[in-house]
Amino acid sequence: MPGGRIEPAAARVTGPQPLLWLAWLCAAATITYVVSAPFWVADYPMMTEFPFHAASSSVFRHYTDPGWHFHEQFAFQMLAVPHVTLYALAATFMIVLPPIAATKLAAALLLALLPVGLMVLCWGLRKSPFLGLWGLVPVWGVLGHWGQVDFLAALGLFAMTLGLALRAVDRPSTRIQGALIAVLVLLFLTQAYRFPFALVMVLLVGVVMRGRVENVRALLIPLGVGTALFIVWWLTRAELFVPKVNWVWPPAWHRMQDAPIYTVDIFTGNDDTELFRRTGLLFGLTALLLLIVAVARLRSWPRGSWVVPAHFIVGVAIAVSLGLYVTLPMEIGDSWYVFPREITAALFLVPALLPNLPRKTWAQLAFVIWTAVGIAPLTEFVAEAHAEFSTTTVHFREIVRELPKAPKLLYLVYDHHGARARNSPYIHLPAYVQAERGGWLSFHFAQDERFPFRYRDASDPNAEVPPRTPVRWEWSPQQFQLDQHGTFFDWFLVRRMSSPDSLFVSDPTIQRVAHFENWWLYHRRRGSTGPPSETP
Repeated sequence: MPGGRIEPAAARVTGPQPLLWLAWLCAAATITYVVSAPFWVADYPMMTEFPFHAASSSVFRHYTDPGWHFHEQFAFQMLAVPHVTLYALAATFMIVLPPIAATKLAAALLLALLPVGLMVLCWGLRKSPFLGLWGLVPVWGVLGHWGQVDFLAALGLFAMTLGLALRAVDRPSTRIQGALIAVLVLLFLTQAYRFPFALVMVLLVGVVMRGRVENVRALLIPLGVGTALFIVWWLTRAELFVPKVNWVWPPAWHRMQDAPIYTVDIFTGNDDTELFRRTGLLFGLTALLLLIVAVARLRSWPRGSWVVPAHFIVGVAIAVSLGLYVTLPMEIGDSWYVFPREITAALFLVPALLPNLPRKTWAQLAFVIWTAVGIAPLTEFVAEAHAEFSTTTVHFREIVRELPKAPKLLYLVYDHHGARARNSPYIHLPAYVQAERGGWLSFHFAQDERFPFRYRDASDPNAEVPPRTPVRWEWSPQQFQLDQHGTFFDWFLVRRMSSPDSLFVSDPTIQRVAHFENWWLYHRRRGSTGPPSETP
């Protein structure tokens, strides 16, 4: 076995090929079901930040459309903040699909990168790719329900990068090298935060594997391309994109006990954590069974000095994420919920350390079915919660029909009750108005420098930009003062159990237009300076 290569027979799955094709078909069906079911059972996914994903995608799609009024608000900074994959993909789908459906499809495809990326990593480790199906478990965890689609997609791309790097030094080819470059570029465009980690891990693969494989030069060009991208980004990044990090030292080891809170505690009650616990026990049983099989078939393991270092590299990646989990703060600059993300990043890679499956095609198919049956109840439970949430947004859908095209909309969410989710899925719900109709919003992520587009400079004579809101404005509607925050806007949408009439009583030009359950809509009638605008 020169150069650390494995013999062809050691890598080839044996048995009836139709069983292997069926295994791949079942794997594809499982991935499709898990990532898409919660999206399609609800008009609006129960994800906190998803409305702004849809709104931001509409900015990409309709930026040059004067009727949407995005050009006078926003300026792109996609090189400084290259988090554009989700928005660009959704904007492309919007050519033929409605905005929300297009964003759902784009988000589902990116979430599918979690299992697909882990499958590529397992393949790079000379194992069955089907082991990577366990990457479906974190898809609908806490981060998924926050709506951090780009972060989760970046984890999948990170795993894919690591797998391709291992494969590139194990079996060098132009095709693998090109795939590695493409994945690095896509990772850069998805989330620059995870991109430097990927470059370091590719470098580590070259260092650790040097002397154990025939050639590590296959990594030079991908590393060169990735480093060039990083340098260009570093020189052009947004001023606030890399703020000072207040590290936690000594490490906060007590966070290890809180891992379930940051990974699986999604809904009120204990049903979610119990389902995740059962899924975790099933994973543990799977690992035990594979270990028993591996010990029994010890002589069939690949020989040489390659296996242990390759798994050591994956272990390093897990250890780095765990280290960040106990040392990063909760907040960096305007970014919130920072350190909790890393426990998901660490746990996501653990299935790559599982012993390999037997090479028989029936065993591969049995594993896929076993995994699908194990994960399906969790997906069904999440989809049911999303469908229930959809019933609580009926009145929102009714009241926004009263809004005209491209409204100047200020929104205040006082009432967060109605859904199972612990993190309010109502907080940004009015951003769907901008996704479907354009116009202005009182709060937008664009006022943050860490976004691929920002508000134009207010001194620009062609700019028409809403006033900046205070920190945590969206979570603190009690900060609202009509004379300070409301003069720019013509429409006011409030979610509150009791009447918010008192908020607008000081301006007699503001009148209530509609009221549906706990949603209240108001309109300010201004003197016309041109053709009358459409009003309900």
